[in-house]
Amino acid sequence: MNDRHLDRTALERYLGDMLSDRESRDLQRHLFICPDCEERLLALLPGAPPSPHPLPRNDDHRGLIRRLLDDHRSEIGAHRGRLAAERTTAFALWREIEPLGHERRRTLVWEDARFQSWGFHEFLLDHARLEALEAPQRAEDLLRLALDVAERLDGEEYGPGSVEAAKVRTWAYLGNAFRVLGDFRQAESAFQTAELFLSRSWLDPLDEALILELKAPLRRAQGRFDEALDLLADAIAIYREVNEPHLQGRALMTRGLALQYKGDHEAAADCFRTSLYLLDGLREPRLVGMSQFNLIGCLQDAGRSGEAAALIPEARRIMEQVGTRSDQRRLRWTEGKVAASLGRYDEAEDAFRELRRVFVEEGIAFEAALVSLELATLYMRQRRIEETKRLAAEILPIFQSREVYREALAALIVFQQAAEMEQLTVGLVEEVAAFLQQARGNPQLRFREESTAG
Repeated sequence: MNDRHLDRTALERYLGDMLSDRESRDLQRHLFICPDCEERLLALLPGAPPSPHPLPRNDDHRGLIRRLLDDHRSEIGAHRGRLAAERTTAFALWREIEPLGHERRRTLVWEDARFQSWGFHEFLLDHARLEALEAPQRAEDLLRLALDVAERLDGEEYGPGSVEAAKVRTWAYLGNAFRVLGDFRQAESAFQTAELFLSRSWLDPLDEALILELKAPLRRAQGRFDEALDLLADAIAIYREVNEPHLQGRALMTRGLALQYKGDHEAAADCFRTSLYLLDGLREPRLVGMSQFNLIGCLQDAGRSGEAAALIPEARRIMEQVGTRSDQRRLRWTEGKVAASLGRYDEAEDAFRELRRVFVEEGIAFEAALVSLELATLYMRQRRIEETKRLAAEILPIFQSREVYREALAALIVFQQAAEMEQLTVGLVEEVAAFLQQARGNPQLRFREESTAG
């Protein structure tokens, strides 16, 4: 739904017949979904207090507009009522088809008019957005279904450009899901498709900003940090222009991550702090927790472990209320790193061992390997050589039991052999960990070539 509001000048230009046909159609479409702007427009009609700087108008034209608006008030109300009803029933519709296979869901969406609504499409997008980081494959399935819904939307009922706008948002979120899955080629293609539909839609600036905001993490993952920052600067400018502080805060959080990956920790911390000020905790409480967590990680990376430690209790409180299991694990991981930096080795070991056990039990090989490397670094700081050897010997079989990249296995074999020969260094552990982080999203990387190139 479009939440931006029209300013007084735009409304006066509309009443003064000073807009182009396209601008006039866009404004009228906005009035159908925004009661606030409708009321503000009606307040400018004859009989209302005059504007401080009224534009010249033709009284006959204004009277016609008023009559038209009066005639269509019931239609506008009915349209809003339909949207509200669609949003209310969307969850029940999803519960109806959730247990079914993907193909059966698609068949129902194509054949049953109940699923061919804007409200159900919105629900699928929101559901997919929440799934993207935790279960990107599920998110992709939801978005494929949302594309089917978009194909069946009635353009006459929802307005010109509505079907294209629905596809813009769906393809933008698909691009993000592909990025999380590590399929950068498909992500690029999805964003290009979203941009194509944007040019054919009602050109909502929020749709343009969404593409920019979601495309930036792809550029970040590709190591193209300056491009990512430029995209986010444009998205933030749009959100500011249309008075969307919450979305501005969300984009600032993403900008902070790009700066953090780039190594500019001070600028990243500023972004996270500002995002916490702008984010609406009632609208998306989990984002507040994530931004707080990101700030903690940024301070830790900047060597300011004491400041990071002071923020952990509040972040834990938020994550326990609204965070996912993955959020809570990431925070626990950061707690371990902060404790290790402060010399609280027992606390750090407890955190890393807890996480390692969970990841091994659930067969999450990459995370199990990465937290094992954290534990190995902790042991090396304490000169616990035998425990480091044992840890290295234990992690390789776990990794070999999963379908993982050959080069990732090669990196862990180097780690294991160095530990066995008592030649392991903190630098090598960091090299292996950095490679595993990147190899998870890019199976074409080669271990020694990547490490020496970086």
